[in-house]
Amino acid sequence: MGWNELNITTQYPLMKYIHNGDYVYFVHSFMAYPSDDELIAYCEYGQEKITAVVAKDNVMGCQFHPEKSGAIGKKILLAFKEMVQ
Repeated sequence: MGWNELNITTQYPLMKYIHNGDYVYFVHSFMAYPSDDELIAYCEYGQEKITAVVAKDNVMGCQFHPEKSGAIGKKILLAFKEMVQ
């Protein structure tokens, strides 16, 4: 829980305004275990890689809360809006 930096593994339209090292805000401790081809970004907590963004086909998910992630979260929401227009 708290702020952590993203490590982007795959270029994906949802992340077009986001860079490695940008910080986002996690509010809970749940975690998804996607396959490597579905993993878009992760964060590290100690030695643990925590799934941050996943996507498959037209389904996307963020483990963190974009609406609580300040300017970076706003950029993710903007990219999503552009994808669905």
